[in-house]
Amino acid sequence: MIAQADARLRVFKRYHIHLRNMANRPCWTDSLGADTLKQIVSRRVLQWTNGLHDYQVEPLQIVLDQQDLLFISGTGCGKSAFFIIPIVVHQEILAHPNLYPAFPVKKNPVVIVVTPTKGLANSIIYELQKFGLSGISYCHETLSTYYPDRLHVLVDLICACQTWQLICVDPEHLASPEWRKIIQHDTFKLNLILFCIDEAHLIKKWGPAFRPAFENIGSFIRGYLPLTTSTLALTATCDPDKSTRALCESLGLIILDIAKRTPGVPKYAQILDYLRCGRKTVIHVNTIPIAYEIYEFLWNHIPKGHSPLRRMRMYHALCTDEYNRTTFQLIDSDSELQVVIATVGFSQGINCKSIEDSISWGFPSSLDEFWQAKGRAGRDPTVTCRGIGIVTPNLMKMAQEVVAALKPHDPAASKNTNLKKTKLSYEPAMEENKALFLTEQKCRTGFLNRYYGNPPQGLSELDCESAGRTVYCDLCSQRYNVHYPFSHTPTRFPWTDVVARPTRTKKRKSKINLGTDERKQMRIWLVSFRELVWNQFEQYDPTLCNHPIPWFFPDPIIDAILDNFLIIQTLDDLVSLLSQHDWKYTDQKSESLYRLLSDFQVQLCKQRKEEEEEREERKKTRKKDKQIVVEYDEESRAPSPTDSHISSSSESAVKTIIPPATTRHSSWKSKPQPQGTVADWMASYGPQRNKRR
Repeated sequence: MIAQADARLRVFKRYHIHLRNMANRPCWTDSLGADTLKQIVSRRVLQWTNGLHDYQVEPLQIVLDQQDLLFISGTGCGKSAFFIIPIVVHQEILAHPNLYPAFPVKKNPVVIVVTPTKGLANSIIYELQKFGLSGISYCHETLSTYYPDRLHVLVDLICACQTWQLICVDPEHLASPEWRKIIQHDTFKLNLILFCIDEAHLIKKWGPAFRPAFENIGSFIRGYLPLTTSTLALTATCDPDKSTRALCESLGLIILDIAKRTPGVPKYAQILDYLRCGRKTVIHVNTIPIAYEIYEFLWNHIPKGHSPLRRMRMYHALCTDEYNRTTFQLIDSDSELQVVIATVGFSQGINCKSIEDSISWGFPSSLDEFWQAKGRAGRDPTVTCRGIGIVTPNLMKMAQEVVAALKPHDPAASKNTNLKKTKLSYEPAMEENKALFLTEQKCRTGFLNRYYGNPPQGLSELDCESAGRTVYCDLCSQRYNVHYPFSHTPTRFPWTDVVARPTRTKKRKSKINLGTDERKQMRIWLVSFRELVWNQFEQYDPTLCNHPIPWFFPDPIIDAILDNFLIIQTLDDLVSLLSQHDWKYTDQKSESLYRLLSDFQVQLCKQRKEEEEEREERKKTRKKDKQIVVEYDEESRAPSPTDSHISSSSESAVKTIIPPATTRHSSWKSKPQPQGTVADWMASYGPQRNKRR
């Protein structure tokens, strides 16, 4: 552990950047400043029994010395200390000036932290309370309590610097007129000690198209920030091709798992293989609909007697801010909460120490985003955690195509083959480093160390065995036959077994069975009925607000109704079927469902009757056309009259027979017009078949 800290410190010394060179400043960067900093932390921050890490001391000295700093470190390395400890230092020296050297301090120190997501801001405010400090998240939810007539009250409170010591603000609100007024206020400028940008790598990633306000942060710093205020940029991932190198610690076992599909088995069944270990897990997804699908799947596999609402929660933009704040607080405090299903917002700086496994369902758009998500686990150094990526075979195929395209072209090989140049079969193109990581065959940890430039160079790029790592990646653990015990007590978080659905045999359309198209149509109507039930009961019962919509009218009931759709003749028939599935709303909704099914049956019978009439009409039309063809064919073959004498020297007479036009059904394809003879007209229908004799 000491060796890792020293390596981290050396990289920091090499790559930290001073953006403005200030002269004639009080100096925190000498040995006296370091000793004073450690003394204050040991006195005020009692929860840190070991004090500051060595790699935290020098960055804090630079920040306190009012210099600008770009700091890159691994996820879970305590970057939040760099904007919290300066406030603690100013308050401690101001309260006990006789105990410390005469470093200049502010009377009401305040820090601004620019955060990309509300979840990260809420996490920082929650962490701040552990230090006896107060903060506010300047977001839409906060502003709504002051709109429309009391917004100036909030601005005045911030400018006074007496209510909150730390203010989190997103880039969009930072560009508002209210913040120009705040930053130009004399009292606020006098007490502002630090301007921090958390997750600074998003400035370039999100700025150009997704959230343009990120690109305006630099203009705000240059135009409004006092020269006596230090600027701090924090990140855990940074492209190695830029002028900086990222320092990322290995979080533990890295696993890349290929999604397996078995007929009849739900596609999310693979997730249960990891959840059965009983470890607290965050499942990262790329879209909100996928989050709901996984939530519904897991809901159906929680045994009776265990509350799904306590076992798992979701974290995304459609959840209320209060719900999301409660979620990350419960991760550490509620022993019954095992799973959080989250979108990208959860991977940006959320600090929850009890998360042991991080699962990504579907690989994110970039390798940096994937590594950010894996950094949510492993905050407890005493626990071996897992970073798991579940990817589809198609994604692996795409990655292999990208890697193959990166290889140098061999002209000799192309002469011996007839391969044609083809474009890659996906759009947009996959990130190069993402493809290389997915197709890595030697060591995933070594690849990440090489990609991020982690020290010591050379050694960090070796495989886990050669580098002497405590925890191996999945490739090295398989190669060297190394296994880890991840299971907790089996009864802590039980899950039911996944039961494969029996393959449904297609039944032919009949008087008692629906056809394939009819079944699809009726399913759409019954799913709409499910949404009506959800709308009716969910809004009046707060305990149902987090139940998945299919819970209100489950799929097994819909399948059973479709199987017996045409033989449900009475209300008792329907109630008997619903009772077999213990539907919660049988008493309230069975009659309305029966009326709906009766209407559907009437419409279906009417539809079938119309289809039958159309078939009969087409059948009659074909029969009539066939009779016309036979009649004119016989007439064309009849012999000439005996009383007609035609001279041998005269030209033969040609009689052209044109059959009358026949009426065809509108659904028939148009046929070519007759060419003048029966033979030509018949040829337009294709070859004729002679009847057997």
